[in-house]
Amino acid sequence: MCGKSVKIRGMERASNGRRWAWVILGAGAYGLHLALGKDSALVENVYSRGVFVGLRWLWDRTVGFSPAPLLYLYLAAAVLWAAWAALKSRGHVPNVHVPGEPGRAHTSAWKKAGRGLLLIASWAGGLVLLFYVLWGFNYNRIGLEKQLRLEVAPVDLAAIKAEAEGTARALAEARASIPGTAKAALADGALPRGLEAAVRRSLSKVLGDAGFPVPGRPRIRPLWPGGLLMRLSSSGFYFPYGGEGYIAENLTAAEKPFVTAHEMVHAYGITDEGAANFLGFLACESSADPIIRYSGLLSYWEYVFPELVRASGQDAARLAARLPEGVRADIRAAFENWDRYRGPVRAAAQAVYESYLKSQGIAEGTKSYDRFVSLVVAWKRRSR
Repeated sequence: MCGKSVKIRGMERASNGRRWAWVILGAGAYGLHLALGKDSALVENVYSRGVFVGLRWLWDRTVGFSPAPLLYLYLAAAVLWAAWAALKSRGHVPNVHVPGEPGRAHTSAWKKAGRGLLLIASWAGGLVLLFYVLWGFNYNRIGLEKQLRLEVAPVDLAAIKAEAEGTARALAEARASIPGTAKAALADGALPRGLEAAVRRSLSKVLGDAGFPVPGRPRIRPLWPGGLLMRLSSSGFYFPYGGEGYIAENLTAAEKPFVTAHEMVHAYGITDEGAANFLGFLACESSADPIIRYSGLLSYWEYVFPELVRASGQDAARLAARLPEGVRADIRAAFENWDRYRGPVRAAAQAVYESYLKSQGIAEGTKSYDRFVSLVVAWKRRSR
């Protein structure tokens, strides 16, 4: 009996040691992220343009060929593992009183609680470690403004008016060039076949021209139920544990191309939300497909127009009234669609995401999305 007890204790110590190792590795990865800081040339050259390029290539030539979203497969595996663990625990023999160890029976409940907490912490540590190794250290890479030498400055009223008027004209032209549509909101049937591939081709050229590596063929897949993401105030996300991104299936047709481009920018290792908006917009705007181009312009309008409203409400009202009926229908359809998913869960999710972004060194939090307009204006000024 004593020999068996010693063996059990040895196994427990080894198991606890492994769990503590994961906790320490996860904490170490996050600590390294904090120590490296922003705009790290070391991360840019060694990780973002080296290690991550290799990981991207590996993902896309293995699991990237999966016909099903990897998130579904991971969730199915987690359910099966939980069911197996539950069945296994039902057949587990509880601790019994061992002669010479009078306190063991009384402390087993505390030990179980401690082991449970350590197990959770070890899983959390492992996930944090994998997050940074697989993608997260890209948060430390050199910022887009420095890489493209953009002089980003606050946008004044004259620039906002010019952007809004130019975008309104481009929206009207792009909407008119979409065959078979007029006044009604765009439906999914109007989207091009091979939307993901078309966006990838356009984005690859934009990133390549900007000097970024474009390895592999990252997947961006629709996620069902799409309403779940929208209730969490998200139109899409990148899943670093699977090397692919997802967009909410419930988005309107006019939104899907731009959101696909945005998430694909993340898949290529660019983490900043404003940069993803900007590069996704350039990819859509330069696309030969009229719906992809229109989607990028419409998304840009949704950032430019509120700026104009704040600066000059009268100018904004006049400009909005001149938009073609089809454009107004798409804007209205998107608003009504998102309005269906409002609620306390959405507000809570926004707060969580705000905290997440700040924990990754993005001081602006969700306001980093709003850098979209400033980046586009700076890009146009540089290109003149």
